[in-house]
Amino acid sequence: MQTTAAVFFVLLPLINARGFQFVWGNFLNIHIGSLTFSDPLAVLQVVVGNRIIPPKIFVGAGLVLAIAFFLGTVFCSWICPFGLLSELTHALARKFKAGKKIEIKFSKSGPAAKLILFCCGVAAVFLFFKSPILNQASLPFQYATVFQYLFMQNHLFGAAWILIAILFVEFIFRRRLWCRWVCPQSVLIALAGRCNPWALKVRFNSKKCFSAKASPPCQNACSLDLDPRRLNGTNRLLCTNCGDCIDACRKTGRALDFGFKLPG
Repeated sequence: MQTTAAVFFVLLPLINARGFQFVWGNFLNIHIGSLTFSDPLAVLQVVVGNRIIPPKIFVGAGLVLAIAFFLGTVFCSWICPFGLLSELTHALARKFKAGKKIEIKFSKSGPAAKLILFCCGVAAVFLFFKSPILNQASLPFQYATVFQYLFMQNHLFGAAWILIAILFVEFIFRRRLWCRWVCPQSVLIALAGRCNPWALKVRFNSKKCFSAKASPPCQNACSLDLDPRRLNGTNRLLCTNCGDCIDACRKTGRALDFGFKLPG
């Protein structure tokens, strides 16, 4: 799914240039027929900066948050093209044991760091700007913009080198630094999923777990360095429901699966 989305946003400018307009836009606003899906972070900044609520994009943001409310942060693991590039970079770094894996003592600092950046950005929009400046840190948006510039204006947009630089740093340190500690775009999506106690999540059945290791196969499979057996609190905010841990667990006790926790 993630690969399909990444390829699709590469080809979309070319498809639109040839007259196909059923799907058009980028990661801030994607239009599919009569439906518009808007980035909630961008919409929030427009509302805060201009003190207005544009109905169309407000509904578009609501659709995105509704998906996150029921399915969690699946955008990050199923659609986001930078997430795909980051996962591939992480896999290559582990395979070739590039650089040195940095150990960060404050393992729970990821959501806090992103929340601080999020709040500072929204405050800056309220005080000084009227445009969604935080979305300049939206790497999926920059990914799509790179190809729009390349195909429509015949030159490579500068964001391409930013993407490459971030991936290079992640390769050297063998950590998915951006997604875990920086990305402000995932904050509202993660909070929407966290608001629903019955949303889709990775479930753990301790009776089926055969691993007594400190780093079991499921934890080794997680590119965000989470322990899928203990996905609560801060870790729940970071988990993107990618399913890598479930795939790894299938080879042992099948103690992990996806599911909805029904009320009652």
